[in-house]
This record gives sequence, structure tokens and C-alpha cells, in this order.
Amino acid sequence: MTHLMIAGGIYLLLLALILMFNHGAHKIQAGGIVAGAVTTDKVVADAVTADKLAANSVQARHITALAVTTDKLAANSVTTTKLRVTEDMTVALLNAHRH
Repeated sequence: MTHLMIAGGIYLLLLALILMFNHGAHKIQAGGIVAGAVTTDKVVADAVTADKLAANSVQARHITALAVTTDKLAANSVTTTKLRVTEDMTVALLNAHRH
């Protein structure tokens, strides 16, 4: 009986060590993903949020032309304050459209 308890204790200790050292060992790294393997139809809705993106990871040059349209923007999500539009810029824009 004692031998069985010792063997069981050793087994549990080894199992704990394996779990401890393997923690995170199977995480997928970006370099391990084949190009084109992750497509929009494979990403669950709302899986990618602003909180999950690294700062400056999405830049204007990465956005396809005409991909952002008014129907895709939440109400009041774009304001002159957020765009840092100044009075001088507004006057210049109005003047440009008058010609």
C-alpha cells in the first residue's frame, strides 16, 4: 500500500511539473502562421477590438481605399475635435470648393 501511495505521489508531482513547464508552450506565434491562413471569414465577430490591437498597429496606409464608409461608422464617432480640424482648415476647405 505504501508503495502505491509513493508511486501516486510521484505521478502527481511529475504531472504538476509537466503542466508547469508546458504552460504557454503551445501558443501560436505570428511567425508560425502560414501566409493567408487567417482570413476574415475565420475570425469570429468582435474577436478583434481596439483594446486587443497594439498601439499604432493599424495605420491609414493599411486600410483599403473606400473600406471605411459612413454606414460603418458609429454615430458621432468622427467629430471635428477628434479630427483636430481648425478654423483655418475649415476656411481653406470652403474656399477650395468655391472655385
